Amino acid sequence: MNFYYQNNPNNELHSFRLSKGTWLFRIWGAQGGYLKNSDSGLGAYSEGIFKAENDITLYYFVGQQGKCSSTSIKNTKNFSGGNNFIGTQSLPSCTGGEATFICKDKYAENILLISGAGGGSGYWQYESYGVDKEFYGGFGGPFAGDSDGSAYDMPDEDAKKVRGKGATFSRPGEGGIYLGAKGFGKASGDHGEYLRGGGGKTTAGASAGGGGCGYYGGGGGADVSGGGGGSSFASYEMYNVILLGGNKYFLSPNDELKKGNRGNGAIKIELSNPYTIERAESKIINYSLICRNNHKISFYMLLHLSIQFLSLGLF
Repeated sequence: MNFYYQNNPNNELHSFRLSKGTWLFRIWGAQGGYLKNSDSGLGAYSEGIFKAENDITLYYFVGQQGKCSSTSIKNTKNFSGGNNFIGTQSLPSCTGGEATFICKDKYAENILLISGAGGGSGYWQYESYGVDKEFYGGFGGPFAGDSDGSAYDMPDEDAKKVRGKGATFSRPGEGGIYLGAKGFGKASGDHGEYLRGGGGKTTAGASAGGGGCGYYGGGGGADVSGGGGGSSFASYEMYNVILLGGNKYFLSPNDELKKGNRGNGAIKIELSNPYTIERAESKIINYSLICRNNHKISFYMLLHLSIQFLSLGLF
């Protein structure tokens, strides 16, 4: 029996039942919202083995891609990406992607495996400076990416502070900081939180993006910036864990080799019989050993590609 989840009715955690056995969990994080740049805010990929010693009820949530609008979107949903924020020019920007995960309880306090979502894009257009640019959101992952962003009329070092910071498995991403210029006041994006992306903020003309959701959310952008990516995480109860950021190549839910996950999140669960099985020695995964092959791709994908090459007579 296999399971494949691509949507999330009623924006609630949903339960499913696993029989006793060894199961492979594969999770794709949602992409952040974007305007034109489809490479913005790509979602992460996570996989791991779960050993059910008895029949057990678990819970899942499938995150949706971030949204874009020329009005501020106030996310009140569970496990959501950070809000976008619209500046004085009423330009569009985007929210971060929602979380995608499997947990042991209906309150999402005991996460087994989660894939970080990407941050949402920010945007600014100003003819006098020759600017018409989308500022991309950071990718999701165990060490998620910072967003793109650069304020104007200030030193480069200060200009880069507007970027929403990516989260890690151990801390949320910090919100960007706009120091103010030419009569515009200071603004700070919200920090990410547990299972929540940080919201963007601005006092000037540009519109800022929100951080992606994850185990910890990415920081919201400030002024001319997207939001940071949300983080991935695996519980010490998982075996053979591999966590890949949205800046890496892996198989999509449709078994196509792509860089990062695009669109909504997804979850696949199937019975497994691995040759070897290994669990972290402590309750904190050794993230220096997240991926154990030189190609930075998962064992599942290597096996899939090997089968394809064999069928073509390439080996």
